[in-house]
Amino acid sequence: MAIREEGAGVWYHRGQVFCTMRKFDEAIDCYDKALELSPDDPVLWRRKGFALIKIGRYREALACFDQALAIDPEDATAWQRKGYTLACLGWNEDAVACCDRAITLDPQHILAWQSRGWLLGVMCRYDEAVTCYEAVIRLDPDRESAAWHRERMQERKDLASLASEVLEAEEFMEVPACIRDVVAERDYGNVGLARAVLRELAGRVERGAVQRPV
Repeated sequence: MAIREEGAGVWYHRGQVFCTMRKFDEAIDCYDKALELSPDDPVLWRRKGFALIKIGRYREALACFDQALAIDPEDATAWQRKGYTLACLGWNEDAVACCDRAITLDPQHILAWQSRGWLLGVMCRYDEAVTCYEAVIRLDPDRESAAWHRERMQERKDLASLASEVLEAEEFMEVPACIRDVVAERDYGNVGLARAVLRELAGRVERGAVQRPV
């Protein structure tokens, strides 16, 4: 998007250079100068918010994204970055809602899908997280990070299922320590084996209970 005010554009591009150099304080100064000339430009507010995120000034970043969205409520990137900022502040439900809004506005917004997947993983909503990373892969099949995260979410989902099965089984049998250790040690590589063994042992106990004379 083009900066509307020519003088503001000069400061904007200086800010961009400083961001590339990871000199975010200097970038913020440039964006502030640009905003003095063009205070109603959502791109400038969005870029300042991005620089503020990079140095951990999340509440100030949030105010910038809110300002950008007050000017342009259909800016999908501003919604995505607001969601990321809310997540950094620990407001995960609101952050997911922002990602949802970004995706509604732009279903091909890869970072919105990726942010949503990360958030849902943090919230232990692993099935939904896997779906998000699959959406990223459909949009960009070469994005190896999304494939990696999808596998991690699937592992966490399987471990959570094992933990639930262990709790259920403990109501009527002694679960072997080696199976409980898989959960306690987050031993993802042995989750499948542990679930198979637990189901076999639970099945034997249940069959024995049925066959036992009353």
